Amino acid sequence: MSENVYMTYPFRYAHWFIPEFITRMRRHREGEDKPSPRQGINMGKLLLPPFMRKGHLTFNDLVNVAVITSSVENQGIAEKMAAEILVNVDPEEQLPDPSLDGEDFMSLLQKAVDDQIEVTPYAKGLENELGMAANESAPDQFSSFENKPDIGVGPGEDELIKTGIKYIKDIRKKEAREVLMELLKEKLLKLGREFERKEDFNKSRNLIPYQPGEDTDLIDEERSLDNILDLGRAIDDIRWDDFLMRQRQKQKRHIVFILDISNTMFYDLEGINSISYSIMSMVPLLWGLKREKYGLCFYESNTHVVKDFYDEVNVNPILEDLVSMMFLTTTEMEKRYSHGRTSMTWGGTLPGKSLEWGYDQITEISERGDRMVFIFSDFVLTQPGEETEQTSENYRILQRMSDLGVRVCACVSPLAHKSIFRPYTQSSIAEMKKLGITMIDTYKPSTFLEEVQKFMADA
Repeated sequence: MSENVYMTYPFRYAHWFIPEFITRMRRHREGEDKPSPRQGINMGKLLLPPFMRKGHLTFNDLVNVAVITSSVENQGIAEKMAAEILVNVDPEEQLPDPSLDGEDFMSLLQKAVDDQIEVTPYAKGLENELGMAANESAPDQFSSFENKPDIGVGPGEDELIKTGIKYIKDIRKKEAREVLMELLKEKLLKLGREFERKEDFNKSRNLIPYQPGEDTDLIDEERSLDNILDLGRAIDDIRWDDFLMRQRQKQKRHIVFILDISNTMFYDLEGINSISYSIMSMVPLLWGLKREKYGLCFYESNTHVVKDFYDEVNVNPILEDLVSMMFLTTTEMEKRYSHGRTSMTWGGTLPGKSLEWGYDQITEISERGDRMVFIFSDFVLTQPGEETEQTSENYRILQRMSDLGVRVCACVSPLAHKSIFRPYTQSSIAEMKKLGITMIDTYKPSTFLEEVQKFMADA
C-alpha cells in the first residue's frame, strides 16, 4: 500500500482508532476468531516506533497494525474495517462517555424491559445507546462490578452474568433482547479468551520471534522487552520479530461435550434454571477449546448431534444458539429440535444414546492423546430408590470410557444439590463418584473454569 502523505494523524488518534477497530471486529459476523482487548494493547505498542520515528502516524501505519495483529483468516476483513474507519470518521468528533460498568448495565437491563433499543449498521451509535466508550475497555462490552479487564475474573463478574440472565428473561421486545444477548455472549467469551490464554501459556513456554498474523496474545511482554534491550535497539529500530511469542504445540486433545436439555433443566430456582447454569459455563469453555478436536451433542429423550470431531464448522453460530437456549421454554426448545415432528416422549432424561455416541467418537479416533468428556446436566436420572437397566447401562458406558483412559467431567448444576432435587440426584452423583468421575459445579463460571483448568492439567 503506497503512502498518502495527506492522511496523517497525531498519536492521540490511536486511542480512538484502536478500540473502535477492536469493537467493530468483535461484532463482525464473518470473523471466527474475535480480537481480544490484549490485541488493542499490542496495537498501541507497535504504533509507538513509527510515531517516534516520524512524529505522526499515517493511514498505512494504522491499517498495517490492524492487519498484522489480526489472525491470518481475519486479515482481509481487518484491512477493510480499518480503512473504513479511517475514511469515514472525523478524528476531531466528540468521543462517547466511558464504558458500561456494572451499575450502568443494570440500569440498561431495567430500561430495556420497556424501551426500544435501536441498532444501526456496524452498531454505529450503539456506543451512545449503551453508554459504551471508544477506549481500551470498550471491547469488553460488559464490564465487571469491580474487576479490571484481562487481569482475571471474580465474584462481581459472575454475579453480573447471572443478574443479566435474570433480567433478559423478562424482556419481551425482540430487538432489545437480541442486543443484550449479544452483550451477554461477549461477556462469556471474555471468560473464554482468558481461559484460552492460560491454556496456551501452559501448553507451550518455548519462545520464537513474533510472526505477522499470529495471535498477539501469545507475545511474552517481559521476555520481549528483555530481548529488545539485549539487542540494543533504539525505539526507531524495533522490528516485529524483536517481539517474542510462545509457540503453539500441536493439538492432541479430543473432547466431547454433552448437554442435557431435558425438562428438568428448565425448572427455575431463584430466577435461573439448570440450562442457564450449564450454558454460562459451557460457552466460555467451548470457546477456549475451539481449536481442539471436539464433538457436541444435546440429549433429552432423543439425542441431537450438533457437531462431530471431523465436522468443519464456525463456532460462532453454535455459541449464539447456546446463548439463545438460556431464554427458551421447553415448548420452544422442542419446536427448535423436533424438526416439525411432535413426540409424546420429548423432554425425558435419557442420556444413553448420547453417551454411546460420545464413546464411539472417542474410541474411533486414530490419534492418541488426551481424551475428555464433559457432561453438563442436573443429573436427575432416576426416581428415588429406583434403579433401571437403562441407568445401569449409562454407568457401564462411563466405566468403559474410564477403562480406556478417557477422563470424564460431570459439570453439575447447583440445583442438583437443592432439597427439591436431591432425592432424584443423590444416587446418580454418588455412583459417578464411585467411578472416579470428576465433579465440578457450574454455579459460578469463573470458578468452574478454574476447576476445569486443574482437571485438564492433571491429564
